[in-house]
Amino acid sequence: MKLPIPYPYIASWADTRIVPSLLRYEQLPTAEFFYGKAYPILKSLYDRYTTDCTEVLDFIHEIYIDIMRPRAIKKRCKLETFNYKCALHNWVGVVAIRYCYACFKRRIPTEELSDSEGFSTAEPSILTNMDRLNHEDVEAILKMMPNERYRKLIRLRYLDGLDNEETAREMGMNMENYYNKHRLAKVQYVQVYLKEMSR
Repeated sequence: MKLPIPYPYIASWADTRIVPSLLRYEQLPTAEFFYGKAYPILKSLYDRYTTDCTEVLDFIHEIYIDIMRPRAIKKRCKLETFNYKCALHNWVGVVAIRYCYACFKRRIPTEELSDSEGFSTAEPSILTNMDRLNHEDVEAILKMMPNERYRKLIRLRYLDGLDNEETAREMGMNMENYYNKHRLAKVQYVQVYLKEMSR
C-alpha cells in the first residue's frame, strides 16, 4: 500500500460523522481516515519515538487496534470515549504518543541511578529521544512549563547534554534533591506536551 492514501470520500466530513463510521467498522472511511487524514501525525510520531513496529504501516495497525479494541473492564473501546473537544486526528495523535510511551517502558530497562538511596527512574520517551525532536518544538514546550526551575533542569539535562551530577551542580542541589526534582520536572514536561498535542 502506498501511503498516505487520498481521502476524498471523508474530506468534507465533520468528526461527528467520521466517529460513528469508524465505530461501525465501515471500510472506506476507516481506510481514508487512518491511512490518509491521520497519516501525517502518525508518521511523525513513528519517526520520532521508539516502538516495537518495524514500519509505519505496522504502527498504524497497532494504533487502530489500541483505539478500537474493547477494554476488559469498561467493555468500550477508546474511540467511544472521544468527546469532540479537539480534532479527531489530534486525539489519535495523543493516543499514539501514549502508546509510544508504553512501548518504550516495556522495552527499555529502568535506569538505575548511582546514589546511596537506590533511586531509579525510567525516562519518558518524549525526553529520552529529545535528540530526535525539533529543538524549536522543545523550547516552545519548555516556555509553557509553569515552574522555572523545572524548565532549567530539563534544558541543562536534555538540551545541553549534561549528566545527572553536572546538572545537579549547576542547579545547586544535592543528588537526593536533584533526583526528586528531576522526576517532577519530567512529569511536568510530559503533561504540557500531551496537553498541547490534544489541542
